[in-house]
Amino acid sequence: MKKINILFPLIIMFMCLFINSSERIYDNSDMFLDIGSLLEIEFIKDGELYLKNNNNVIKKIDIELADLDTEKKNGLKYRSFLKESRGMLFFFKNKEESKKIDMKDMRISLDIVYINQFDTVIFVNKYVNPMKNIENLNLDFPIKYILEINAGMSKKWGIKEGVTKITWIMN
Repeated sequence: MKKINILFPLIIMFMCLFINSSERIYDNSDMFLDIGSLLEIEFIKDGELYLKNNNNVIKKIDIELADLDTEKKNGLKYRSFLKESRGMLFFFKNKEESKKIDMKDMRISLDIVYINQFDTVIFVNKYVNPMKNIENLNLDFPIKYILEINAGMSKKWGIKEGVTKITWIMN
């Protein structure tokens, strides 16, 4: 009887190991759960941005700032939506930083507004689709800011290259 009591737990352990090993996943792409697809990052209002044409305010939006390296790297990634009157404003120290913007892991289409050191819009990349590599732009002016807004808003609000200027207020 003692022999059976000792063998029974050993048999159960062996069966568990066998079952567990037979269910292992061998495809590396399936080994880890894609956490990014489960994330939903909420908008954090850091301030208000005013878009002006000829000193007339054409639109006021709430902005989230991206000035730290991790904020610049993540941007609006892992967000399923962005309200119409919101955007993200990126601050850049040099021209090379602005070239690192990409749409990897993005879920929404955007208009990407490039702004120079004089707070003037110099280029608008419209309707940039999610998961798309953004071509490097060879702009004559250094980029100081990039404003990301919902696709189509630059046209709707009347943002014009060389005309529209920005000002903002921090919370």
